[in-house]
Amino acid sequence: MPSLAFESFVARRYLTAKRRQAVISVITVISVLGVAAGVMALIIALSITNGFRNTLQRSLLGATAHVSVVEKELGIGFEEWQPLPAKLAQLPHVVSATPALYSQVLFSGPQQGQGGFLKGVPESAKHERAELAKYLKQGDIARLKETREGYPPILLGAKLAQRTGMLLDAIVTVIIPNGEITPMGARP
Repeated sequence: MPSLAFESFVARRYLTAKRRQAVISVITVISVLGVAAGVMALIIALSITNGFRNTLQRSLLGATAHVSVVEKELGIGFEEWQPLPAKLAQLPHVVSATPALYSQVLFSGPQQGQGGFLKGVPESAKHERAELAKYLKQGDIARLKETREGYPPILLGAKLAQRTGMLLDAIVTVIIPNGEITPMGARP
């Protein structure tokens, strides 16, 4: 281990002062306290930033896919997509691969309408259902198997439900902009 004689001499010289040099000791104490406060503030700021980043990452990535495989040309879709999830699930570090349909829609509620995205996943998507159950604020994930008055079940985000006035067990009107092709063009 190298000798710390020089470092010890400098530390002793500025941390302990003779009676005539009391001003140096006061300045040293103020400097040390200032550096300590600065380091403390930096550590606290980095801790808050890392905690916020981890929470944000867990919330965002927990609700959406990390990777999405989409069609090359919009509107054509995939031919023979059924074996694709099984092939993707075999890749290293892949936890789950599930087919899903995404569409931009309008949710119409008792108070007002709100645009959003509708995501459809098959009933066999066990991992996705378990992940969704973590974020559920009302209702039960098992109720997704039930139909009510012939309508399929749907999960809504808390903010969307609040803005549109939709309550638990309410019937939601979902309008798809390009839903049906007629001789007059696309009809919602």
